[in-house]
Amino acid sequence: MQEDMLVAAEVTYLLEQLEQLLDSGRRLPWGRQVLVDAEAAHTLIEQVRHALPEQVRQAQWVVRERDRILEEAGQQSDQLLQEAASRAQSLAGDSEVMKAAETRAQELVQAAEQCAQEIHLGALSYADEVLAGLDEQIAKLQTNVRHDRQSLRPRDAAHQ
Repeated sequence: MQEDMLVAAEVTYLLEQLEQLLDSGRRLPWGRQVLVDAEAAHTLIEQVRHALPEQVRQAQWVVRERDRILEEAGQQSDQLLQEAASRAQSLAGDSEVMKAAETRAQELVQAAEQCAQEIHLGALSYADEVLAGLDEQIAKLQTNVRHDRQSLRPRDAAHQ
């Protein structure tokens, strides 16, 4: 999460730099047009683009981590099932013991399935939170970039 904050801070800083570039540009006497250093504006926009992929990599990591957790839960579930089956076979001589072993095996299976389901839901929830935050940040950045680009265009070009 702190890394997210650092990326957001970097993007915010770069957008502030872009705003300063616009504010420091030479205003034309007619309309709202401003002359700015195009190379400096492109450089700042490119830096914003480079800052965003880290968020995307983080979202991909969350998905990979979710898959890893689910796989691990599945392996634990399989191991519990094997242990339950093994115990049931070793106690198969006595019908009362057999019934108790089957009950315990079912309990273990249910516990493993519930654990796997909880891990799965938790991973999905976390991935959704991270992706929702990323989506919100990208939407804000897109709005800011569009607004800034729009303000860079001459008024006549906007009506064409």
